[in-house]
Amino acid sequence: MVEFGRESGSVVNLQIVGGRFKWVLISVTCLLLGACAHKPAPAGPQYPAIPEQSVRLLAAAPKPPFARLGVVTIQDRLEAMAGDTWSQVRTMAAQSGANGVFVRQQKTFWYRDPQTKQRVRIQRTVYQLVYIP
Repeated sequence: MVEFGRESGSVVNLQIVGGRFKWVLISVTCLLLGACAHKPAPAGPQYPAIPEQSVRLLAAAPKPPFARLGVVTIQDRLEAMAGDTWSQVRTMAAQSGANGVFVRQQKTFWYRDPQTKQRVRIQRTVYQLVYIP
């Protein structure tokens, strides 16, 4: 009777290797099953729509407590930007139930139009929608 690994000079105990393999297999299985069994995060509170006249443009972020309801980004060519940007943001804020809006970021930059190959100036404004109790 020849033992496993006798020719190379090392003897491997197959019981130990089998036991370790079994624990690795059990650990991986538990990890995979545990990763699949998670609950989604609960949705935040929903606020009813309000009249557009109730939405205020704030100079800065309000002091707590307030709830962040979303972000609206408007980006267009600077020369083509309509003057009714605030009315668009106000409408979206009112539909989501936000009673306050402040400018989170405003940036002007150059962009090369792929159709005309000319550089145009773009303005991007990011508004934060908030509900202030």
